[in-house]
Amino acid sequence: MKTRWLVAAALVVLLLFALRLCRCSGTAGSAPPAQTAARLLPPADYPAELWRDTHTPPRPEALHILRGSEDELPAELHWQRGLEEPEIGDPAALKGGCLRLSNAGPFPANFLAFGSPSPQFFHYNCFERIELPLVESHPVTGRAIPGVACAWATQGRCVFFRLDAEARYSNGRPVRAGDYALGAHLRRRLAEMGGPAADAAAQEAGLAEIRVLADDLLMVKLRHEAGDRAPLQAAALLHAAEPSFYADFGSDYTELYRQRIPPTSGAYTIGRIERGRMIELRRVAGWWAEKRRYRRYTCNVDAIEHHFLTDEAQAREFLLRGKLDLLQTRDLVAWRDQFESGTHPAVRDGLIELHRFRADYPMPPYGIAFNTKRLPDADLRRGIMQAMDMPGVLELLYLGEGEQLGTFSSGYGALTPRHTPSCRYDPAAARAAFARAGYGEAGSDGILRRADGQRLSVRLGYTPSEKNSAAASLLAQRAAACGLELRLEPLPWQLSASQLQRGEHELIFWATMASSPLPDYRRFFTSDARGYDAPFLLADARMDAAVAAMEQAGSDAERAAAMAEVDRLVAELAVWLPGHKENLVLLACRSHVRFPDCDSCRFSTPGPYEVAEAHLYWIDPQRLGRGAGHEVSQVHEAAVRPPAAEAGQSPADPPTQAPEAEPPSAEATPCAAEAEQASAETPAQAPEAEPLSAEATPCASDTEPLSAETSPPR
Repeated sequence: MKTRWLVAAALVVLLLFALRLCRCSGTAGSAPPAQTAARLLPPADYPAELWRDTHTPPRPEALHILRGSEDELPAELHWQRGLEEPEIGDPAALKGGCLRLSNAGPFPANFLAFGSPSPQFFHYNCFERIELPLVESHPVTGRAIPGVACAWATQGRCVFFRLDAEARYSNGRPVRAGDYALGAHLRRRLAEMGGPAADAAAQEAGLAEIRVLADDLLMVKLRHEAGDRAPLQAAALLHAAEPSFYADFGSDYTELYRQRIPPTSGAYTIGRIERGRMIELRRVAGWWAEKRRYRRYTCNVDAIEHHFLTDEAQAREFLLRGKLDLLQTRDLVAWRDQFESGTHPAVRDGLIELHRFRADYPMPPYGIAFNTKRLPDADLRRGIMQAMDMPGVLELLYLGEGEQLGTFSSGYGALTPRHTPSCRYDPAAARAAFARAGYGEAGSDGILRRADGQRLSVRLGYTPSEKNSAAASLLAQRAAACGLELRLEPLPWQLSASQLQRGEHELIFWATMASSPLPDYRRFFTSDARGYDAPFLLADARMDAAVAAMEQAGSDAERAAAMAEVDRLVAELAVWLPGHKENLVLLACRSHVRFPDCDSCRFSTPGPYEVAEAHLYWIDPQRLGRGAGHEVSQVHEAAVRPPAAEAGQSPADPPTQAPEAEPPSAEATPCAAEAEQASAETPAQAPEAEPLSAEATPCASDTEPLSAETSPPR
């Protein structure tokens, strides 16, 4: 009996030792195995309420969500597959490894795919740049390419999508046409229950009907004709919801799902989380689209670690010490001091490589937003604009690289409005505008007053940082010379965002991510726009009409005209003072981080705000810990310029050589086979390299994975 106990104890010790080895295998911080199973699961049932519009028709102007049949599919449809565009990425890319980068944004308070009560900037990294839409625009040509849909067709205002038969979520369940109806329904229900309504409002403004014809066939009717961009416009408003994940959806959604990780159809899903410090995006094992054209040379690393470092000086130090792999910055002073000076051994020996390029992508609308509810007098707003010397401040703070944005919508190529801000720094014009607003007498301190003694004093809110604080102080000094007191109000980002959400601000330093490939004006300027993206609280019929004209535009000429009208009204109504334009983008990375260098792609593609968001880089294990032996610095001028635009061809123009595609029927070859056929027709590529092993992974986390108690519930 004693021998048996000894044997059992020994087995327990061996088992615990084996478990410890499994937990600690690989180098420190190596990418852990994907936690999402590659197994295929059956589809889940939809809630009966999803089809309520069939029995109880909603009001005519509402979005109708209906169930149909494939018999309703029109016989004469011109189907497109979008397989004629250039490949994305570099055939030389290697799979495997881990990229560690700095994220300057606040750590997310939730992981809600929609309906977040407060803005969460990390959602852009983990949802918007990861999730595959039904179709999307090619990053260079601008034409539609397949995503979850392998084919699409239009007829009038109706767009038809045939879904890829192999499309799966990260939890193994199939993506079905009804999931897009469910996504719209859940957003509508959330608004009906008093939750955030912006998503539902955008869908209702753009879509008249969603009709599920089969599990792999979806029909969407737009509110207005959209011409050549109809498939892209429809896809931008549709978001799939996996029904088993949302089975508990109800009035407590925003709290119940706050820390649940939604399944994704994209290449990455959220993995390890270190609260307040790091979030890992982990590549989905056996991702269904990894062999598809336009995807096979993208999303190459096994894991991406986002380290939340609000102090960029700390991020630069981490990169120099090898604790980060990549850092994109716009701080020219620090760049020259720490990188271009060549004084640091890592830069001098080529362990860190430097890249510079001119920014040419949809720009965040950096600037100062005016709350028209708190500042309703347009003359007053115009006077404030002319009292703030933004060009002078930018020239001083950005060492000659600072340029003022010329339009709210910069970086949209030929569509970008050619508008010069009408409100320059002009003390005399500012005082004249203030006089029209009733502030005509100066007090003993030089600040203008009304006849009743009310001082011309306005609050300017901003998130404190070295540059923001300096800019606010300089603006206040110049404004005082015009008789305006700017009361500076530095607030932590969370408090600033909360104040903005409640509409309590007067002036605020503000920016948000720009949408691509076209601007989404509805979330900024319409009379019903609310939340972080609508700091102006504007209610103007002319602006509403201009936004509607943009949404209804059927050609690039109409889009350009609508964008120019929006831009003109932004200046006329004096609701936004343009801030700095990011002309120069600076990127430093460890030498093992490689970027495309082939005929179809040099360095990166246009569009993403951060180069890493294009997911075209890879890790070269042969370069780990090895530099070139000399400084490596490159300037990329053409990396962000679409070849089609250079040749004078509009990105929206159809390719002249593209063959006409046959309509896919229910009996047609699955989309996967079509993609493989397209792959076979491409020129021979470099032989496929071996994936990186765990030992070759350059990640270097110093902590164990979080326990089940501290990880988000799944």
